[in-house]
Amino acid sequence: MDFKDINQKIILQTSLFGVFMGIFSVLGWSQNSQPFIWLFTAVITSFYLYKNLKNGIFINSMIIGLSWGFDCALVIVLFFKTYHLNNPLFVNELLNISSSYPKTILIATGLLAGTFSGFIIYILIYILKKLK
Repeated sequence: MDFKDINQKIILQTSLFGVFMGIFSVLGWSQNSQPFIWLFTAVITSFYLYKNLKNGIFINSMIIGLSWGFDCALVIVLFFKTYHLNNPLFVNELLNISSSYPKTILIATGLLAGTFSGFIIYILIYILKKLK
């Protein structure tokens, strides 16, 4: 893994999605459709990276995915009271898991979801390269 292959411009362009998803989640707009929005954005990002990156695809995919997950979770944690008002069922389930550290669970879940998203982006680019 060579960190010289990190394309900061592309990472900054694509990582803002996590902030938008965090805002949508806090406002309660994406309750039922969130997994589909993540998948759709991963597909679009995969095409974008396929066209614009020649090397360092894995590291860039992982950084983008982790950024999505962390940014989304951070926005939710920062506005947790509003998130609780707009997503009461999810927060109640979250409090059943860990009533003492729900914000920590959100950050950990965000990082896991981000890692998964990064792998999905990488796998989609790998498939696109094989189909070429």
